[in-house]
Amino acid sequence: MSAKAKTPDWYPEELSAARPPEQITVSQWAERNRVLGRHAAIKGPYSLEMVPFLVPIMDACNNPDIDEVVCCKSAQIGGTDGLLCNPIGYYCDQEPSSIMIILADQETAQYVGAEKIEPMFTDSPALLKHYDPKTFNREEIKTRNGGYISIAWASSVAKLGSKPIRIVICDEIDKPGYYAASKEASALSLCRERTNTFPEGYRKHIFFSTPTDETGNVTVELFSCDVIFDWHIPCPSCGQFQPLRWSPDALYTYGFQGGKYRGDDGMMYKLGGVVWEGGRHATREQISETARYQCGSCGYLIDDIEKNEAVRRGKMVPRTETTGQERKIGFHINRLYSLFDGGKLANLVQSWVNVQKYVGETKQKQIQGFINSSLAEPWKQVIIKAESSKILSARCDLPPMVVPDEAVALFCGIDVQKSGFWFAVRAFSRDYTGWLIDYGFLPTWDDVENKLFNTAYPSRDGSATHRIWRAALDTGGGAKDEGELSMTEETYWWIIKNVRRGVNIWGTKGSSRPIPGRFKPGEDLISSPSGKRLPPRFRIILIDTETMKDTYHAGIERAVSGEAMTGEGTFYLHNETGEDYSAQILAEEKRIDARKHVAEWVRVKKDNHLLDAEVLAISLAHPQWIGGGVNLVAPPAQQANQNNGQQQQQTRTGMRVLSKGVEV
Repeated sequence: MSAKAKTPDWYPEELSAARPPEQITVSQWAERNRVLGRHAAIKGPYSLEMVPFLVPIMDACNNPDIDEVVCCKSAQIGGTDGLLCNPIGYYCDQEPSSIMIILADQETAQYVGAEKIEPMFTDSPALLKHYDPKTFNREEIKTRNGGYISIAWASSVAKLGSKPIRIVICDEIDKPGYYAASKEASALSLCRERTNTFPEGYRKHIFFSTPTDETGNVTVELFSCDVIFDWHIPCPSCGQFQPLRWSPDALYTYGFQGGKYRGDDGMMYKLGGVVWEGGRHATREQISETARYQCGSCGYLIDDIEKNEAVRRGKMVPRTETTGQERKIGFHINRLYSLFDGGKLANLVQSWVNVQKYVGETKQKQIQGFINSSLAEPWKQVIIKAESSKILSARCDLPPMVVPDEAVALFCGIDVQKSGFWFAVRAFSRDYTGWLIDYGFLPTWDDVENKLFNTAYPSRDGSATHRIWRAALDTGGGAKDEGELSMTEETYWWIIKNVRRGVNIWGTKGSSRPIPGRFKPGEDLISSPSGKRLPPRFRIILIDTETMKDTYHAGIERAVSGEAMTGEGTFYLHNETGEDYSAQILAEEKRIDARKHVAEWVRVKKDNHLLDAEVLAISLAHPQWIGGGVNLVAPPAQQANQNNGQQQQQTRTGMRVLSKGVEV
């Protein structure tokens, strides 16, 4: 008779690890099992009622058909609990896995581990059985059922690259730590590499953050998604489902075109927005009594009670038609959806009105904070963004190729390209008033030489002709075909060959850093890019192009407004200047970089060559130019009395100044 088979003695932890996961979503698991303890604003069982808009986002975190989840969100709407803690809790309880949490910096990482993750395990009975205090530390957690959690920070490249991970959760990916300079790949790239050993449908990336600017990580990730979803709420009056936005204005609706959205029926509808009486000067009483959300379809004014009820009845709607094959999906949630006090319309309006009381750069930062943190919109503050009509309003009655009678010298800026040259010629008076008299494109070096050395421009009264006195060539130009000299090198040797031909010629380069005084000679260049030895004392003049672009636009503004100021630079255009010119001037805009809190010129279109040429021309004439600007030229009355020898001596004087720059 055979002995009775003995049932193995299994530890509870082993039985838990072997148990298959329940057929539930992350949100269902959280509502059943999460308990919020001493650190939570609302203590007790976790409730989805207060965060209905987070439910589809949480559920995407364990959907096998989705590999990446991106959420661009406002601050303080329950994102850390919903998108970090709940997925961790679900996977540790239901599917013990290797999980890595990435925070922006070490201090935040350690705080989240000690004040968020560990309390979640100790406060929730479903997780307490997996909790082992001996394996909980600031950077690593092991659960009794075989789960593993690594807590890292974005600037710790070595930490990110150490071991394979199934699930990666990155919090606040627009914080500075994610942009820390490194010889290795970006933090987000390294996060993705950690999951490469796991198959599609099993690995998971969860990225979320409040945004900074349109180049920030979360905005870039969101708009690289296969589809983006918004939480649409029904209007209490007309029933039209719509996303909540502060205003239909483009500043508050990044990613939407023309202030319209796609409804769940595929049709386009007008966005609504928050309205109130009193504008930026509204009193607290006005705001409290009149702040409403105006339906974009019927104009009905929705109060807070109606809004909150509509949020609970909302649904996720894609911005574009879906195919069912999307594996990277994005979500956008702002504070208007919040059912907590921070989402009350009056509180949001009051915050906006308070921001308007600041001035200068502080106001810009406060506005950015509101747009980023409350509205979850990327900051795109354009300081200088002129229209073509405004630029061309600087045209005066001067014909092209003609020099005004009060002008004393001509200056030419040449932007060197891989193939060809863009140029601008300006006539200047001694008080730094400038007139554009010629611009365009020159195909070859021969054409450049003809323009600089052979072209004479008549004065308006016909009594004299003028040739170009100074010229500056940008020494960029780019690489050419293999085996050919780069345009930088070609420019060097052309300057060396032609510098004594009667025109003061400089080689220039834009500086990546501010320059006190706007201009300075670079170091002596010993050899060319190909290694050929250059003549002694060969230098390139460095130009603070950021400042000089400001100077150009300020000069155009003075010409348009008629408020010319002696010595400050007023820059006119000839009367046939066309949109071919203005299009290249408008190829750059000055914007505030949200992360660096500085204003920078940003190229928004490819061709900005005439702007670069203009910067060179006005730099040559600037009073702070190397050796002096147009103000060193004799006044017209004195020039009329000078003989040819005196004029030649003046030119030689200019050449001696040049010898401190690039002349050999």
